[in-house]
Amino acid sequence: MGDDFMQLAILAFVAGFVLFRLYTTLGRRTGSEPPPQPAPVQGELPRETPGAAPFAAPNVEGSAGEGLMAIVRADPNFDIEHFVVGSRAAYELIVGAFAKGDQETLRGLLTPRVFQSYAAAITERQTTGGEGPELVRLKSAEIADAALQGDVARVTVKFEAELAEGAHGVRDARERWTFERNVRSPDPNWLLSRVQAA
Repeated sequence: MGDDFMQLAILAFVAGFVLFRLYTTLGRRTGSEPPPQPAPVQGELPRETPGAAPFAAPNVEGSAGEGLMAIVRADPNFDIEHFVVGSRAAYELIVGAFAKGDQETLRGLLTPRVFQSYAAAITERQTTGGEGPELVRLKSAEIADAALQGDVARVTVKFEAELAEGAHGVRDARERWTFERNVRSPDPNWLLSRVQAA
């Protein structure tokens, strides 16, 4: 009886030790996992990753494709996929900030000229008691044009979205937003410099 109890105790100890080792081994990083990605800063178009693979634009043709390639030559870290993802995030953030009248957020996302237009529209809306448009759904975002003029890169993105406008209901919005950035600047952020109906 005593021997059986000792054997069970030893087996339990060995099993516990094996399970503990298995748990600690599975819980460790082996070095083959991808490094954790930093969380994106809200309202920020993407920062390009140094050493990223050269950009190829198989789906962007004509002047837009030529413009993108000119931007890449001036700034080899430019990444079109990250840019499009960032432009979508910027669209959502800008529309949301405009609807709330959040001028402080808008100031960091727009060029001074565009910011003045948005601030004036917000002030007028607050005076009349109007409501800002709220984003219901962003349906698509695609590069429509791109150019490099001197050191200033400009990329135009065509957005299609559904916006709710108070008592007016939901409407389809088709707009071309142009973002710009000085490729020589250490600041990686792009600013909205123009909005046109598409």
